[in-house]
Amino acid sequence: MAKKFKGSSVKRGNLIEMYGVSDLLKKIEDANGNVDNAVKRAVDKSLEIVGADMQSFMAGHKQTGDTMESYEQVPAKEGKNGLIEATAGYNTKKGGLPAIFLDVGTPKIKPYFYRYYAVENNRKRIEEIQRETLNDILKELTK
Repeated sequence: MAKKFKGSSVKRGNLIEMYGVSDLLKKIEDANGNVDNAVKRAVDKSLEIVGADMQSFMAGHKQTGDTMESYEQVPAKEGKNGLIEATAGYNTKKGGLPAIFLDVGTPKIKPYFYRYYAVENNRKRIEEIQRETLNDILKELTK
């Protein structure tokens, strides 16, 4: 059983799949835990590292604090087709427009694809965080 959730990019939709955790999810379910809530909690926790990486990149490219302050992480929720979705990014209405240009580039600015790399460079750690979070939930349920 693989639960999927969206990573950082709405258009590219970095998908991170939770493989190898079906045994943990089954144990959580057997302990009368809510599997969907457990997955949401694991997703939210693992998305923190993606957000930190994005903010770290943005700190090196800021001209004003507006873009960094426009960072938002939307908590995990059930989306289309039963997928658990969570997003991290910069709100363009709150000063995050330069983040788009840095990510995808312009005719005069090279793209950095930092949202993509925030997920790809942290895949192993994301998986570890998800597994740790699910183990913590299981420990809470079996106390």
